[in-house]
Amino acid sequence: MKKDLIKIACISLAFVFSIGMTQNVVKAEAAPVDITHIAQAVETAQAESAISLPNMYSARMTAPSSDNPYFYANNVYALGGYGMPNCTAYAWGRAYEILGTKPNLCSGNANSWWDYNLSNGYYPYGSTPKLGAVICWGGSSDGHVAIVEAINGDTVTLSESTYSGIYFQNYTYTIGNEDATSVGDFQGYIYIGDYIDAASDTTPPTLSDVLVTDYEGKGLHVTAVVADDLSGVGHVYFPTWTEKDGQDDLIWYEGTVEGNVASCYIPYSDHNNELSNYDVHVYVYDNAGLFTMTGTSITRPNNFASLGSVSSDS
Repeated sequence: MKKDLIKIACISLAFVFSIGMTQNVVKAEAAPVDITHIAQAVETAQAESAISLPNMYSARMTAPSSDNPYFYANNVYALGGYGMPNCTAYAWGRAYEILGTKPNLCSGNANSWWDYNLSNGYYPYGSTPKLGAVICWGGSSDGHVAIVEAINGDTVTLSESTYSGIYFQNYTYTIGNEDATSVGDFQGYIYIGDYIDAASDTTPPTLSDVLVTDYEGKGLHVTAVVADDLSGVGHVYFPTWTEKDGQDDLIWYEGTVEGNVASCYIPYSDHNNELSNYDVHVYVYDNAGLFTMTGTSITRPNNFASLGSVSSDS
């Protein structure tokens, strides 16, 4: 890849590019192209492609509706005649809702959930609360289970239901006081997944080392290094149009992402094989809905463009 990039650099040109957001446009002169840095950035991003990011978590702070299949039509407890209000029916359904697939959790009384998971080794467990975890108590005759919905400092918020009692409620407690909470005899937390709070991501993704090159006279090939350390990169779009006749040929291409490298091929034939300037923008969205963008105008066929690095609020 590095050899190809160095070859492309031989046809590079200096240019002026614009970094724009919905309400603001900032113009700056591009720095000289450092093709070695770009090649290293792309190779480093590909080497880090195995890094996995946690899933986004949306807390449930309201009762599920009666047409929610996780808690009713497809719920093992509801189908057996022990539906809500019932702590096990709710926790099993909430886990199903979080995972999107049926959970490997106990279908018996709440005081059996902890030992059932330990015996079968389905999920990791521990004594520290995590988002989406099932908290288990063994007290009273049947025990109790609930779901961790939010963690703020040392305060934990649960969602739960109680057998033949409370249909749904959110309940808070202080970390360290689990044994004095609910029915007592705190057993621990079952971690059904690795999640982060969707509301906690307020930093847009980064966008850097964007390359726009002519590909065999047939179209433009665009690559970019994209990253988001919290919620992860969701989608990368490459809206493109020619300056002739305005945006009558505007097309939003969705690129492919491998590791931290996004790429897209833009055929000239999609734009009437125009010989005028091509406006190419790059929008990178993270899984929290935040985005960063940059754009440039490039003249067909053989101009080279490097947009540098950009990180901006949406």
